[in-house]
Order: sequence, then C-alpha cells, then structure tokens
Amino acid sequence: MITVPYSVWRAYDDTRILRENYPAMQKFFQFVHDSAGPDLLEPGRTTFFTNDWLHLDDPTEQGILGTAYYAENARMMAEVAKALGDDTAASDYGKLSADIRTAFTKAYVAADGTVTGNSQTGYAMALGMDLVTDPALVEKAGEKFVAKLALTDHHLRTGFIGTPLLLPALSRIGRDDLAYKTLLHKDYPSWGYEVANGATTIWERWNSIMPNGDFGPVDMNSFNHYAYGAVGDWVFQNLGGLSAIAPGYKRSRIAPVPGGNLTEGSGSLKTVYGLLSSKWSTHDGAFDLKVTVPVNTVAEVHVPAKTRWAVTEGGRCADTAKGVRFLRMEDGAAGFEVRSGAYSFGVDAPGAPTAG
Repeated sequence: MITVPYSVWRAYDDTRILRENYPAMQKFFQFVHDSAGPDLLEPGRTTFFTNDWLHLDDPTEQGILGTAYYAENARMMAEVAKALGDDTAASDYGKLSADIRTAFTKAYVAADGTVTGNSQTGYAMALGMDLVTDPALVEKAGEKFVAKLALTDHHLRTGFIGTPLLLPALSRIGRDDLAYKTLLHKDYPSWGYEVANGATTIWERWNSIMPNGDFGPVDMNSFNHYAYGAVGDWVFQNLGGLSAIAPGYKRSRIAPVPGGNLTEGSGSLKTVYGLLSSKWSTHDGAFDLKVTVPVNTVAEVHVPAKTRWAVTEGGRCADTAKGVRFLRMEDGAAGFEVRSGAYSFGVDAPGAPTAG
C-alpha cells in the first residue's frame, strides 16, 4: 500500500498519486505501527513471507524481516509527507525510521557484526537497507556477509525478501566484484542456471527445474514470476549505470560499474523529460562513456578514474569542458555535474598521452 504509490511518484514526480493515496498509506502504516511493540520491533506481521519465502535452506528470523520493512515504510512515509508539504508528519516519520534502525541494530546485530541467524537475507537487509548506521559495525557486518557467501561459493540462498537486496548490499560495502560473481554464475542456484536451462522469463523458484532435469513442486511452480527478476534493478543501476536522485529523474545519477570481465554495457530510459542513456566500454585500461541527459534535468556522471585530471570530455580535460562541473572523487570515480545534452567522457589507458 505504501510501496506502489511511492515508487510511481519516484519514477514520474507526479504527486497526484500521493495525494490520492496518502490517507490509505497513513492507515496502512498505522497498522504496521500497531503491529510493532514499544521496543519498535515487528516480529509477526509479514507471515506470508515467513522466514524469507522460498529461501534455500537459509531461513531468516521473522523479526528481522518485519522490523526492516517497518523502518523502510517509515522512511518512505517521511519522503511522501515532505513531498505533500506535511512537514510535521515528515519529521515524525523520519525520526521514527531512525529510531527503528537503532532498535534493529541493538536487537539483531552483534558487536562482531553477526546478524541474528547468520542468513544471507539477514545481512542483505541489514546492509542493503542501511539498517546499520555505525561505519565500524557496517564494516564488521560486511565481513560476515562476505564470509557467509563464501560458504556457498557465492551462490545465493535468498528467497523473495532477500533476493532484491543481495547484490545492492554487496555494492554498498564496496564488493561489486562479488556482486558480479554471484550474478554471472551459470550453475544451480543462480539466474544464469535458469538461462542455461532455456528460461526466457524468471522462474518462481530457483529449483523450478532441478539439476537432474526433474520439475520442482508442481502445485506452485510458475515459470514467469516477478520476484527474482528484482535483480534487474541492480543491473540497471550498475551495468546500465542509471538511477534517479530526485523524483522523475529531474536529477539523475549515471555511474556504470564495470566488472565480471564485461567490456561494455549500456542502458536507456524514457523519463518524463526525455531519453536518459549511457553506453560504456573498456579496453586495456582505457574507459569510454557516452551519456545523454534529458532537457530540463541535471545529471551526476561518475567516471571510473584515479583523479579528476585523468578524465576527458569531448577530447579535452573534463574539468575545463563546457557545461561540465567537477563535484568530487567518490569510490574510485570522478564525479561531474552536467546539464541536458550529449557528452563523451574518456579515460586513457595508463601510459597514454593526456589531453590538454
């Protein structure tokens, strides 16, 4: 009840859907709030997805699932209330979301970073939803997460709840390499396993077809199901490099993350302002990125580079190129702000002459 109107608003920046649904969203959130205890933990509401629906022998404590989404619901409601000018409610929801995150960490994250139950989904939610806010504890939980994945040679064990957050959580802790490794597996269980078995749509179960060729449980075994297709969001934002900073892509982020032995990638999206796109390639240490930014919008373009001076735009130093403004170095990339138009960024291979 909260996620759908919130997501439509984020995609199109049309507050009508928020105004039409705000009373219902408030009622639903009150239901969630009443289900939680005074300790701000929510251990039993999402019973359909008990222990992370259709996980592979890696259950997650119900309180982790419910409390995590309680915090997320409060965060979304804070944004919605602010967009509608309900500043008092926005402040209240925002504070509550922060308090729930504190309660989550206290209840479910040990001092050494272990998330209760030690499940892939538990770590994916704790890290992917920013439920742990202390940087030192995030680092420890990240180490536990990586160790947990290593037990299955970086094959997933997540169900409906954990799968959408699995790769984003790895990216949050700076392990895009492991995200690509998990994504590109072709043996069971993985997305590639489905492709290798003839899938043209996403299955409901990881084992809809077993490795021996047998079908999974026939009473509930769709071969065209949305749930595990949620990985597309990570692919779009990292391989395609496109995401929204502001609703409607009024301000967007273009930040492709090369990895997994891939040498090129692209993404495009028809926003309400026009086409937003990126296309990148890399070879022998050189990197090229072409972007298109819609009219009346601004984009932050993040180019993998050691320094801002290594980046060119249109064949000249990006730092002095027309319409380009340097923002910051961040996570091994130089960030630039650009307005509407088409741009061609590049980073020369090591040892190549630099642009003047």
